[in-house]
Amino acid sequence: MRILVFLMAALVAFGGFSGEALAKKKTGWSFWYAHWGTYNFEPYLKEQQLRQRSIWDGDTWTPEAWIKDAGDEKRIMHDLYATRILTKQFKDGDNIPVLQVGERFMILSWKDQRRILEFVDHIFEITTSEENGMFYVYYEGDDKEPMGLYNQYGFQSY
Repeated sequence: MRILVFLMAALVAFGGFSGEALAKKKTGWSFWYAHWGTYNFEPYLKEQQLRQRSIWDGDTWTPEAWIKDAGDEKRIMHDLYATRILTKQFKDGDNIPVLQVGERFMILSWKDQRRILEFVDHIFEITTSEENGMFYVYYEGDDKEPMGLYNQYGFQSY
């Protein structure tokens, strides 16, 4: 009985390797061309190719939209600080405004990060109050080097 069970297990084990006999050619990573032959790979839904820039087409968000929803700029700023998206704002030694962001800011999407920076600029009018107005953006975990700066052209990362 033991011999019969052993022979059946050996037959199943060796039968599993029979797929290699069908492989005509192996690549360096040991994938067989026959393996991929039955897949219908379509990287884009229904053969459409969306350009990256089209993602932002139709984005009609403005800082006023947040103010309209929340009713008050102070409330929004309070919430941004309470959730530790923003942690501090001050002026550096050269009298340039600095906005310090927290860990919560870092896990937001790029679009939401841009919206928060645009909202802060809208409230404090940093880029419109003087020629070449700008502010630095620092991450609280790295106060030595800024992440970038925000000016009239948007966020410029380093």
